[in-house]
Amino acid sequence: MVFIIDEGSTFKAPLDKVWKLNMSEDNHSHPSLKNPGSEMEGEHPILTYETQLPDGSWAKNRVKLTLLPPVGVGFETLEGPMAGSKSFQFYTPKGNETGVTVVGNWTANGVPDEAIRQAVMGFLDTVFREDQANLAKM
Repeated sequence: MVFIIDEGSTFKAPLDKVWKLNMSEDNHSHPSLKNPGSEMEGEHPILTYETQLPDGSWAKNRVKLTLLPPVGVGFETLEGPMAGSKSFQFYTPKGNETGVTVVGNWTANGVPDEAIRQAVMGFLDTVFREDQANLAKM
């Protein structure tokens, strides 16, 4: 299990706009994720999507979200290469901008810690850039 803190990123949008994006199915798209889907399990959204692995193949993922507006979002990976991983993304209001920090423990059976760290940081960077583009379109 690898503990990661990713801090210092800032969305160029106020906190209320970030939450509008989080709650929007129309504006919230991630081109890096294939075959996205969602369902509800009680009060928790469950996201399904495929991510591309280093060998070029695609892996199915199922992730349970815990929404805690306006503070942040908890993520628990239920199925996929990183099943058992848990993280929290929290927001810091900064006027017309919003700081975003991600903390969590990630795991992937048989994968060295440094490879997990690189995969997670790459994923977080990609979805951050995609969300920044989504916010710019709103």
